[in-house]
Amino acid sequence: MMETDEQLLTAQQAIQNIQKFLLRARKVHTPKECRAMSEPFLLEIQQREQEIIAHLQSTEEQAVAV
Repeated sequence: MMETDEQLLTAQQAIQNIQKFLLRARKVHTPKECRAMSEPFLLEIQQREQEIIAHLQSTEEQAVAV
């Protein structure tokens, strides 16, 4: 679980890096190859996005409690 805003920024950068990688892969691989190879990366993006959302929600809840 994400605990700091620095970890949030790191997760966002990782998502961007994965997206850039997948965009480059589309230029050199067939659509079939891209679908096959992109699945684990897309799952990684989803997981990181869920962690980001959870972090932002917890921050919001903490701010409301104060």
